Amino acid sequence: MINGVLQIDKPKAESSASHIRRLSKLEPELKIGHCGTLDPMATGILVVCLNQMTRFASYLSSSEKTYQACIYFGKKTSTGDSEGQIIDSKEFSFLDLSSIDVENTIQKFLGKSKQKPPAFSALKHKGKSLYEYARKGIKIDKDEREIFISSIKLLSIIGNEVNIEVSCSSGTYVRSLAEDIGELFNCPAYLKDLRRTRSGNFHVKNAIKLPQDSLPIDKIISPNDALNCFNEIQCAPDIVDKLRNGQFVESNLKYDSSTILRLRDSKRGFIGLVEYNEGLLKPKRFLENFLSLS
Repeated sequence: MINGVLQIDKPKAESSASHIRRLSKLEPELKIGHCGTLDPMATGILVVCLNQMTRFASYLSSSEKTYQACIYFGKKTSTGDSEGQIIDSKEFSFLDLSSIDVENTIQKFLGKSKQKPPAFSALKHKGKSLYEYARKGIKIDKDEREIFISSIKLLSIIGNEVNIEVSCSSGTYVRSLAEDIGELFNCPAYLKDLRRTRSGNFHVKNAIKLPQDSLPIDKIISPNDALNCFNEIQCAPDIVDKLRNGQFVESNLKYDSSTILRLRDSKRGFIGLVEYNEGLLKPKRFLENFLSLS
């Protein structure tokens, strides 16, 4: 059985879901899921989980992301990106601003902040994506969510376009960030282009185009390697069996807070993920039929 992760470089003008459906046609029996949706207008890395690896997708999708974004100043669109209709405009020029001025301004977004999800987003409300309501003219107000931006860099200024690179927590909407940056310059702005270059430990430089004829087995990353963002512990088979049966196991590991760890059986290899908290190992997620996957 094929288990692991594929790193796909998604092209423009195609949804993440439709991209996955095309991959499914190559292996109809394959269970497939992805870790983090990319809008159709966006390109870049799409982390695709295969078969049993789909059980761990939530642990990968919550990781930090890095994007390269092009923000256009002087216009605002109905969707916050290049696919919407222009709803506001203003004459604007960066001629009177130095790159240092722009850099210092965008640096104000570093750290924790609150962000309101845009109306045109895949966020769910009563089982439907917000964009489904927005297309019908129905406004749904969602609560602000805390986001974290660990890095934001100015790459270039070309005319009315500002190119930045931003590393941020999962769930951050770069479209909203583009509009917020525009507000600091007292100018309407929208996201013209977006490319995701990193998702956790996965980088677009290692991604492949969607294969047309067969699944590239040599490009599949094993479950253990795909989850190497978590530290590894090795336990004896009897301890592993207790954890797989839902039991908590005492441990003398030294971690200051709750920590997710990769569990490796000393004889059977990678098993799954456990949580260490206050002297106890607690079961989280395991491979099925792991004897054949070690």
